[in-house]
Amino acid sequence: MRNVNKKLEYLKDRIQADQRLSAFHASLLAALIFASENSGLTHPFQVSRSKLMRSSKIYSTSTYHKCINELQVFGYISYSPSYNPFLGSEVSWKLQNDGVFL
Repeated sequence: MRNVNKKLEYLKDRIQADQRLSAFHASLLAALIFASENSGLTHPFQVSRSKLMRSSKIYSTSTYHKCINELQVFGYISYSPSYNPFLGSEVSWKLQNDGVFL
């Protein structure tokens, strides 16, 4: 859990400094941190849109897609969508904290 706290603290500072990010982006980034931790810290890691939406409290699929695509454009993540609901999409971190990917 200490690792998660460090990542959340790092992201909090980034979110406060980046005026492009909304509360939706922030909650999606937090959900991605937990998904990354739950995957055993593999890089890249698999995610499910429905699980990320539930975890981040985003209820609109259009808002989810807008935010996940903007996080990629803004340089926070690399996102490779999967159209197979059993495989999930692939996400990897572009952000580094002390030279280590989130």
